[in-house]
Amino acid sequence: MSRTPQRLVAALAASAALAGGALAVGGNADAAATAARAATAGRAATATPKLAFPLHQTYRTGVMPSASQSSRDAAVEKQYDSWKSTYLHHGCASNEYYVSTKGDGDATNNGPVSEGQGYGMNIVPLMAGYDANAQTEFNGLWQLVKDHKDQWGLMQWQLDGKTCKYYSSGTPDAATDGDLDIGYGLILADKQWGGYTADAKAWLASVYAHDVTSDGHLKCEDDGPSTDTRPSDNMLDHLRAFAAYDTAHDWGKVVNRMQAVVSEFTAAYSSSAGLMSDFVIHANTTAPAPAPANYQEDQPDNIVGYNSIRVPWHLGTDALLYGPTTAAVSLADAKKWSACTKKLAGGNPAKVQPHIKLNCANGNVSGDTQAEEAGDSIGPAAMASGDQAWTDGIWKQLQTNPFGDGYYGETIKTLVLIVMAGDYWNPAQH
Repeated sequence: MSRTPQRLVAALAASAALAGGALAVGGNADAAATAARAATAGRAATATPKLAFPLHQTYRTGVMPSASQSSRDAAVEKQYDSWKSTYLHHGCASNEYYVSTKGDGDATNNGPVSEGQGYGMNIVPLMAGYDANAQTEFNGLWQLVKDHKDQWGLMQWQLDGKTCKYYSSGTPDAATDGDLDIGYGLILADKQWGGYTADAKAWLASVYAHDVTSDGHLKCEDDGPSTDTRPSDNMLDHLRAFAAYDTAHDWGKVVNRMQAVVSEFTAAYSSSAGLMSDFVIHANTTAPAPAPANYQEDQPDNIVGYNSIRVPWHLGTDALLYGPTTAAVSLADAKKWSACTKKLAGGNPAKVQPHIKLNCANGNVSGDTQAEEAGDSIGPAAMASGDQAWTDGIWKQLQTNPFGDGYYGETIKTLVLIVMAGDYWNPAQH
């Protein structure tokens, strides 16, 4: 499986955009009503949100954007409306919803990938209260996952936008990042509305059985080798929430091993910048190393790329939620990552490149030096670092789409905005 850089797949994206794929939410009232009835069968369709947006948080470290809380909430609402109208689609079945990859060509006919489905299952319950239809939409997102599982009971990672049939070559398999976000989304839904406990725990059991190795590190996919990992899958705030919610499995071992991977890798390859390559090999040893340049994808896998640009978002969020003691590893690395990118970009988030060498030098990949998600993803790390000017600069960029990015950038932006607005609550505290 791969994340093809969006700047390098313009032809594929254009072709996908021409396809008459799934029906957008709101495009057919009768179909939406049918989906609502089916998706909520056996579950309260109008459960009152317990943690309705906006639920303002006091994070455990760092700074907030200088903008007022009301303006931050309004920015989240505006972005959510835009994201939902563009990317949240009704289909393929009448009781299903999926997050479209429109604009990026990650699946045929703008179809879903498990990564995006997980993002949607995080965004929607966080916006319940603002979005009166959030539970119906969440149930539809979850229904699509249940209808498209691989042999291990996890979501097939790439589906066609018209048929929702598995699109990638070979035997259907699952991607760890999507698996983790789907699990986290089920926990959010259970805390928000109730009634998802059995689903969440069954899903986490499958994730633990097939995405976690014997030493505790995360594999890249459920049928992949037990020797590599992808740093962007290292969502430590999710893993800590799993440990609190699913006591039947040793998620603490996963937290400890993935923190060790960060420390061991950066000490050897990026001690001053704290950067991590898109893929890491020898993750089952005490000497994890950058993967070869062509390890899985058609971009350099041995430096920061479209996968690892998400690392500062994840580590920064972990530090914000859990503080400088519990999340000490995340905070230390987030500070280095934030400082490196600020230096390279001259304090302008639009100039953060999507490819960065581990010695904190721009990758300068031909034709692929701009992406909104490269700068946006630094936001939580900048906050955790206590860098007010850098935080404010990133917050300002989040109000725009400087390069006209599609699904990937706009979906990451939505989640980063929720975090930076102070509206990203910790399910382990509820």
